[in-house]
Amino acid sequence: MFITSQQPLVILLSEVKRLETLWHNLASTLPGATKIKGALVVHYPEIPIYIANHATSINVKEDEATNLIKRVTQYFSSRGFPYACFRISPLTRPKSFSSLLKKQGFEKKIDQSVMILREKQLEEKLSSEVKVKSIPRSEMDLYSKLLLSIFEMPADWKRSWNRLFLQWMQRGMKFYVAYVDKKPVGTSGLLSIEKTGGIFNVGTLREYRRRGIGTTLTVHALLDSISQGNSLHTLQTEAGSDAERLYKNIGFVTDHVVSFFAKEFKQKRRLVIESKA
Repeated sequence: MFITSQQPLVILLSEVKRLETLWHNLASTLPGATKIKGALVVHYPEIPIYIANHATSINVKEDEATNLIKRVTQYFSSRGFPYACFRISPLTRPKSFSSLLKKQGFEKKIDQSVMILREKQLEEKLSSEVKVKSIPRSEMDLYSKLLLSIFEMPADWKRSWNRLFLQWMQRGMKFYVAYVDKKPVGTSGLLSIEKTGGIFNVGTLREYRRRGIGTTLTVHALLDSISQGNSLHTLQTEAGSDAERLYKNIGFVTDHVVSFFAKEFKQKRRLVIESKA
């Protein structure tokens, strides 16, 4: 967790709760999301990546933790899924849950930095060569196809992403496409919940990276988040990645880190979770 003398611990803990509430509410909208006593389980097998298939918002007593791990493991196994996964945050209870997962054969697969905006001087970071458009429902197919190319996902996932994005659009999420010389080259999204603006899907086609497109997409979404009256602006990315460094240059800092622990039942398909800005 990022702490300075200007940021009292009580404020940061309040921010963690807001940030985790945003994630919980977003995860709840995924097809197949269900509550198991002590956790929320999201399961969208059509998109077999950690962020769409895991248990989150874990809150049980110490003596109930092992049974929760067994229930979640059985949930995924009984559906023929290749792995069970847990998302661990600073609010996960008990605090020993990660250690219990390791004892049960789970391995940490990835750390994600949950970042918040501190710097507010944004307009100067926009690139005049990049035009960003908020897309309507009718152009969602373009958005999904572009996202698959950016994140190098299988083409047969497009229909599932389309379904999910349209559902999120109905809940108020905005989707953006970046253009360079009238060619679509990048994506991002913004979802506002309880005065918290969450930025998602920031990515740029490989041949257009390092040209300020990811920065412009992020800043454009941030300006919209500010105009919507949000007081907290956040995104998540792989800890230690190039994308994390890009966001730090924009003015983000790491508030806390979440980890995905998974246990595989059989050989899995290629997983994609990191940003491609």
